[in-house]
Amino acid sequence: MCRFFATSPPGLNELLREELTGFGAENIKIQPTGATFEGPLDVGYRTCLWSRLANRVYYVLLETEVPNQEALSGLVASIDWVQHVAQDGTFAVSFTGKGLGIEHSHYGALKIKDGIVDYFRERYQTRPSVDATTPDIRVHGHVNRNHLTLSLDLTGYSLHQRGYREGTQVTAPLKENVAAAILMRANWPEIAKRGGSLYDPMCGSGTFLIEAAMMASDTAPGLAKSGEMLLNYWRGHDEVLWENLLEEAEQRETDGLRQLPMIYGSDISHKSLDIAREAIQAAGYDDVIEIKQMSVEQGRKWGDWPTGLIVTNPPYGERLSDEESVKQIYMQLGEYLKLEFKDWKAAVLTCNTELGMYLGIKAKRSHDFYNGAMACRLFRFDLDESLFRQPALQVKSDLVSQVRRLQPELAESDNARMVANRIHKNMKGLKSWVKQQDIRAYRVYDADIPEYALAIDLYDTLESGLWVVVAEYAPPKTVNPTKAKRRLYEALSVLPEVFDVAAERIVFKVRSQQKGQDQYEKMDEQKAFFTVLENQTKIRVNFTDYLDTGLFLDHRDVRREVAKLASGKRLLNLFCYTASATAEAVKAGCKGSLSLDMSKTYLYWAKHNFMCNDIDERQHRLQQENVLEWLDKETDGSSKTPSETFDVIFLDPPSFSTSKRMEGTLDIQRDHVDLIRKTLTLLAPGGHLVFSNNLRKFKLDQAAFADDWAIENITQRTLPKDFARNPKIHQAWVFSAK
Repeated sequence: MCRFFATSPPGLNELLREELTGFGAENIKIQPTGATFEGPLDVGYRTCLWSRLANRVYYVLLETEVPNQEALSGLVASIDWVQHVAQDGTFAVSFTGKGLGIEHSHYGALKIKDGIVDYFRERYQTRPSVDATTPDIRVHGHVNRNHLTLSLDLTGYSLHQRGYREGTQVTAPLKENVAAAILMRANWPEIAKRGGSLYDPMCGSGTFLIEAAMMASDTAPGLAKSGEMLLNYWRGHDEVLWENLLEEAEQRETDGLRQLPMIYGSDISHKSLDIAREAIQAAGYDDVIEIKQMSVEQGRKWGDWPTGLIVTNPPYGERLSDEESVKQIYMQLGEYLKLEFKDWKAAVLTCNTELGMYLGIKAKRSHDFYNGAMACRLFRFDLDESLFRQPALQVKSDLVSQVRRLQPELAESDNARMVANRIHKNMKGLKSWVKQQDIRAYRVYDADIPEYALAIDLYDTLESGLWVVVAEYAPPKTVNPTKAKRRLYEALSVLPEVFDVAAERIVFKVRSQQKGQDQYEKMDEQKAFFTVLENQTKIRVNFTDYLDTGLFLDHRDVRREVAKLASGKRLLNLFCYTASATAEAVKAGCKGSLSLDMSKTYLYWAKHNFMCNDIDERQHRLQQENVLEWLDKETDGSSKTPSETFDVIFLDPPSFSTSKRMEGTLDIQRDHVDLIRKTLTLLAPGGHLVFSNNLRKFKLDQAAFADDWAIENITQRTLPKDFARNPKIHQAWVFSAK
């Protein structure tokens, strides 16, 4: 039984254990710099030939305690060195560790060299020569306190050097064994067996592509350089065993190449692609790896690719000095993945973990890695729509500044001027209405020009004046993403002049079709709150942390209607969100209220709305409840009358809800009759229920209530002038007993 030690980069230890187990190794013990293991000689040879993770493989000659420094050379001389190197051969010595008073590696190597020389001189009166460049054997000594391990380096070079990059100069390369480990973590071997594709949209010099091809073709990573390994010159070498292993590896590669899946790569840099092409050709995969020059922003699949794996190592600030440009790249990458690669798997390596948030996709798992000395993290994703999130954008407020800095000419384009003119026209048309109604938060542009699909809202805050919130409606798949991005940039470039505000006060978001509670997902954590006035009420808003600001502007007149009805009466506000409607009702004279929502976050926000308006929470209660469960409890058939009734009820539920705290789902079209009926049982005699929602295709089943309730459609009356272009933004009705 032989003893070996394989070194590997930090963070790969567990993967290395699995790999060594597959080679037949026994008694594997993981260490910070690799793993010790035991087995017959063929296990060590297989590790040299087949390990995709190891740097070096050492054959252990001696492990012993050393009493003192003086005894070191004598212990080395006790080994039968002629079994390893000829009298006229050559050797080199390396040394690591500290102990026995040895502080310098050169001195430790010298003591080991002296022991080898003493052995030969004592027995043969001659000795092998020291050759630091091309020795027959390399001896490595390691001391930890007084423990000595003496080994032979079986490879003589780091095994991450596969041989396909000989002579090339690559900037900031990803180590080949780290790339292989990432592919293992991303389950590429299993995906490849199923015939899945692999694509690297920022392939650089092609490391992921080639390592993926080697794995998929079952190619031994050490095969190309097997003739250069020092084990070939070792006197203890078993040449027959080695030749048998090489023949086996060659046959496995031949068989594997017959079923190799297609592998794709793209990059914006033609210089990187030139290096990649050279390496791909040297590795022998130019017929199965296809690469193109293309930026992520321009990204498109250029064929019918089987579903598979995206793996990439985007810039992370080390290779690109402009941090904001790097954030943009991650945002663009996230959009590209969402648009083109639904149902694929993805693995993204970054050395700046915060950048992972800008992808806008919820990670399934993450793993820590090192690329050289750099600590990195691998994020793994299932590209499923349910996991898509808006990017956690600092860029929300930075994007306009970026566009103006990087592409200032856009503001002078005819298209940009056209957008600016339309906004000026809208603002002129709204000017007298805004002044007359004393409106401090309103919409000034709502995709008036279809190609420029933005919603632009102005907020005149009490603390710091004007802020602009821009939401981009996500373009359909049929729209070229490059053109859509340019149109967005053209529109953003003119906004500072149009509104006479600093670019830092223009907040940008992407608004796609929302599912369940997605509109409540947290996007950031700046916690910057401001105050606006609406219907003589102070309302707290936040422009950055969530997709919505805390105030739905289209419901401005619905809230006014609720406040008017609730004057001098008791109000129940269901699904209250930040309870702005309740606050406005109290300012209008509501004498008591109960506001319910399931979110602790939004009730805390509501509490601050109450504090801003000096609202007494003893009279006006905020309560965290699952509204559906609360209604079931309050309207239980076993009780003839509910515990509490209200003169006015405001029911503004989400269109769909799949919150973690809810059992099942709420579909307002499917469930509205049952929901409204239960709510009406809480209405006091002579009371009114205001029911509204934002589902564009919603149809109220009036016949279900025709016998007992008068229903007034107040949609048109509550549609504000700033939303006149969007008449289906909401629908609203008032129910009252016949």
